[in-house]
Amino acid sequence: MDRQADAPLTADEHAALAEAVRHAEAGTRGEIRLIVVTHPLVHPSFHSLMWAALLALVLPWPLAFFTTLDTPVLLAAQAASFALAGLLTLATPLGRRLVPRAAVEEAARAAALDHFLALGMHGTRGRTGVLILVAPADRIVEVVADEAIHARVGVEAWGGVCAAVLEGAREGRLAAGLAAGIDVAGRLLGAHLPATGEPVNELPDRVLVI
Repeated sequence: MDRQADAPLTADEHAALAEAVRHAEAGTRGEIRLIVVTHPLVHPSFHSLMWAALLALVLPWPLAFFTTLDTPVLLAAQAASFALAGLLTLATPLGRRLVPRAAVEEAARAAALDHFLALGMHGTRGRTGVLILVAPADRIVEVVADEAIHARVGVEAWGGVCAAVLEGAREGRLAAGLAAGIDVAGRLLGAHLPATGEPVNELPDRVLVI
């Protein structure tokens, strides 16, 4: 397989997923785009330093109560604890574990909406664009649907798309999960916005990796 060291998908997988999008769109007026985010949605530096600062604030109190250390030593211990905790959380995977899930979910929603607009998906003639954004490192999938689809489908229906993608990603089969999510989205769109007449492909079918 010709997967690069830092690439989540091979060239063959890219081609297969583009074909999956074309197949899914064949039965609907909807337009599907897929984005794979290869970096963490929330940089852990803020939360890492916040927890390091909290530790540094708390540490001197038990030392002051239960030891005879003088103030300069306590201040030195405080500074050392901040530096060590900051280094540990910034330089190891621990830092990412300190990022609240709510912050990741909010970042995913914001990123999906930003890319939806930046890619001009709100400009389709029937307002039928659907963006599926997946961030494997954060184990999260976000779907943004334009108004014509959202009015018919609603929010709850996209849970099946997210579940299908995440199931494959958790098992180390990202491409298979993406293909399953595309299939679920295509069937959902076909049920609510079936194709009429000759299909028109307004948006690229290829997967965008960022």
